[in-house]
Amino acid sequence: MPTVICAGLITLDAVYELDAYPEEGSKVRANSARLLPGGGALLAATTIARLGGIARLAGAVGDDLFGRYLRGQMMLRGIDDALVHTLWGEATAHSAIFVTADGERTIVNQRPDHLHDMKLTADVPEFDVVLADTRCRNLAKELFEVARQQGRPAVLDGEAPLPRDLLPSVSHLALSEQGLADFGGKSLSEIAAQNQCWACVTRGAAEVHIHDGSKIAPPRVTSLETLGAGDVWHGAFAFALGDGFNEPNAVKFANTSAALFVSRIGEERFPAYEEVQEKLEN
Repeated sequence: MPTVICAGLITLDAVYELDAYPEEGSKVRANSARLLPGGGALLAATTIARLGGIARLAGAVGDDLFGRYLRGQMMLRGIDDALVHTLWGEATAHSAIFVTADGERTIVNQRPDHLHDMKLTADVPEFDVVLADTRCRNLAKELFEVARQQGRPAVLDGEAPLPRDLLPSVSHLALSEQGLADFGGKSLSEIAAQNQCWACVTRGAAEVHIHDGSKIAPPRVTSLETLGAGDVWHGAFAFALGDGFNEPNAVKFANTSAALFVSRIGEERFPAYEEVQEKLEN
């Protein structure tokens, strides 16, 4: 099974479910509230570990209660945290997430401003794929350069605003719709050609569009909770590339992994490898 380094944001998320988004200055009571490990890198690493891969997480937590809790969660989830830096005297990144009855999400995130400037603090261990988001730009840039030198896939979770200095070392660019819009109207094929990489745009429950003009639809499921689905998609896509899948099949694997994830609620939402394969075959 592949080894994937997941670099980027690590947070503790407070999720509040509301009937409707509150009016300014009002007080409302949530229907439910949960504290969850979050951040794109941590959720992608959890996905990879659950699929049976070796997940190495790179990022930062503070030396506070949140940071200690998240370190414990990394250990419980089988995630290697050797590349996770402790920010002494600082708070761990955290988010308040408001989910309304119509499924809309509003996210308020607090994170240290200098996460962008953080660099590697240890030697890079063995890996098959690097996956990074845009939240820790310098860390991603360093890891992507190592991947380029070793001829390994370097996958960017392309959220807006997208730092252009990351693109020269990227082999696979997986954009959100907002990330695509950040290119100012350029088509996927233009973006892929200009940056000499494979490119796609994910669109939630809709088809994934690929730069060659092809489209791959996810399986139809009853969605119970979509929070974190994009991070699961990126983790599963990176895992599949590391496991030897070609890009179209890696997209199908990621689509199916995310579909299984959103169709469940609770701690066992992250799919196992056998579950994904069984769903692909049926």
